[in-house]
Amino acid sequence: MFMNSADIGKAFGVELIASEEMNNALKKWDEISTGCPPWRNPDDGVETVNMAKHIADFRAKLMALDIGIAISGSARADFLQSITNDLLKRLPDKLAEAQRLGGMMIKWNGESWDYILPGNFGITAKDSNSEIVGAIFASFATQGRFNYTRLEYHRFEGTDADGNPVYIVTNKAYRNQTAGDKSFLGTAVSLQSVDAWKNLQEEVKILRLSKPLFAYYRVPGANTIDPASPLGMSVFANAITELKAIDIAISRKNTEVEDSKHITFIGQTAYQGAQNKGIELPRFVLGVGYGVEDDSTNSIKEHTPTLQTDARIKDINFNLSMAGVKCGFSEGVFVLDGQTGMITATQVEADDRDTIQTIKTDRDALKTALEQAIYGADALTTLYGLAPLGEYEISYNFGDITYNYEEDKAAWQNYTMRGWVPKWMYFVKFEGMSEEEAKAITKEAQNENTQEGLFN
Repeated sequence: MFMNSADIGKAFGVELIASEEMNNALKKWDEISTGCPPWRNPDDGVETVNMAKHIADFRAKLMALDIGIAISGSARADFLQSITNDLLKRLPDKLAEAQRLGGMMIKWNGESWDYILPGNFGITAKDSNSEIVGAIFASFATQGRFNYTRLEYHRFEGTDADGNPVYIVTNKAYRNQTAGDKSFLGTAVSLQSVDAWKNLQEEVKILRLSKPLFAYYRVPGANTIDPASPLGMSVFANAITELKAIDIAISRKNTEVEDSKHITFIGQTAYQGAQNKGIELPRFVLGVGYGVEDDSTNSIKEHTPTLQTDARIKDINFNLSMAGVKCGFSEGVFVLDGQTGMITATQVEADDRDTIQTIKTDRDALKTALEQAIYGADALTTLYGLAPLGEYEISYNFGDITYNYEEDKAAWQNYTMRGWVPKWMYFVKFEGMSEEEAKAITKEAQNENTQEGLFN
């Protein structure tokens, strides 16, 4: 749901950093990746396979592959680790949404994590590096027969007695004018009148912050729609021409298959004779009608449509490959096979440098955003007194996108044979055993080997 940006800014008397071009692009990307592209035309037989969403999902999957965050060093670190574990649970799914729309906001609200997509936040300030430092976030609640919207305005404003910037968070609530419509704010109400927000303060000032409480993950790459905007672009923004071609080509192929039934034409005399005798002809047998040449009233003619499947698949594969390249993948990552349908490369080979570099760049941007989000969570932890002060260290781990299960399994077998790792670790990693079961079976095997040695 895209909020009315004019209403968001008017609520606090500020002008948002926005443009009609970016707003239109966001809506277009959303329509394309939710199955409603502008070229979809059921009357003409053109449907969509929603390759756009598949590309966003696949890129997010590689980004978040085996992602891990370890925070250590103090009791504060332990608390941050616990809430970061919650962050990681929903992160892969949210990243797929962010890839569709060019990015997303991540912030901790004191109890849980908020993931806000473009359209549900407005930008009020950016620094010299085009990093977002001021924003208004929208959240929604339903109570009784009314829908409510809360706007949460984050910004740096003024300085304290020592000249340090002051960070201010202001909350305002509204009851929507139209049931089910969240695009218009409606009537201002108190926070206390809405159960979900009754414990929130209307305004909070926080000192000694050097960065905002929120983080913005931005899909890497230049914004060619609005270079002045700090927002990112959809991962498929440069491949819309190919996405349209893929949908049309696949739709035409499917229509051709539907129309490819075998037909037998028989002469009008034979057809009429069968009807007069009450003989029911098969559905694929038709009488020769007007306008069809019939040299003999009893002739039989076969019609078998010629399918252009191979030629169409060749064209589809060209556009799939081009779309993949334009979305940052190596050539050939996406392919349509005549027997198995559309498949995605499940293993990225080591020489697929374009894919590897794209995912590395994505992960670097994500790491920067996560560091910022954890910084904000740490500041709120201090504000609410949820854990004692303490220093902490953060380490990030991402899975290898060139990972091959069988190769890894063979390597671990070699490690155990050489005595580099305990055998029970192999059973846990590859045989699905618990640590207790693996250690027990390893010990039993060692005992049997020892007894055989004594008697031999």
